Amino acid sequence: MVPKGIILDCLCVLLGTNLGSAIKNHIPARINQPMNVIFGLSAIAIGITSVVKLHSLPAVILAFILGGLIGEAVNLDDRIKSLFQRILERLRFPIHGDKEVYMRFYLIVTVTFCASGTNIFGAINEGISGDFTILLSKAVMDIFAATLFATTLGRAMNLIVLPQFLILCACFYGARFILPLTTEAMLQDFVAVGGLLTLVLGLSIAQIKHISAVNLLPALVLIWPSSWLFGQWIG
Repeated sequence: MVPKGIILDCLCVLLGTNLGSAIKNHIPARINQPMNVIFGLSAIAIGITSVVKLHSLPAVILAFILGGLIGEAVNLDDRIKSLFQRILERLRFPIHGDKEVYMRFYLIVTVTFCASGTNIFGAINEGISGDFTILLSKAVMDIFAATLFATTLGRAMNLIVLPQFLILCACFYGARFILPLTTEAMLQDFVAVGGLLTLVLGLSIAQIKHISAVNLLPALVLIWPSSWLFGQWIG
């Protein structure tokens, strides 16, 4: 089965990236800044609607706390940031302005496109049912988001599409193997953790509060055993 939704979403990010890179010198700051806030608030809204679908609040909280602790302990944010920075410098992509600020925002955008709850759930849903409606809706939004983000990050954002495609394809092709090992409750809790991650990204994009979303990524793995354990305990 061909991951049509994933391919479409990645193409939309590429389209938006190159469009935004081409027009970035013609977009005044008075438009750019408010749009970042709007996209951030939109991400917060998407995150909240995903969180309310949770089945076990203790399982979600446990996975989120332990995921954050593991991410902080291994310094996941700095490790991935350094990796991307070395790649950008090796490929001679220009890093505009303050390098630390640029790479922090680059990492936020990377997680937004590669590991947001909507993207991952959409890829899993398409892998299970063949329905790519969720990713189609996300692709439409990603054109505008990529265009806006590229006015700050430039053509270096093209690099993000590679991990985006690989991560979403892994979810797509792995869905049929994962499904027999999961329950509906576990899937709901997974979506809720993805929603919390999207909410954190929204806070950072809107510049309300910066929290490292990268350090929270282990929660997306930990929620499966956490939800299963609480399901066994409650059952």
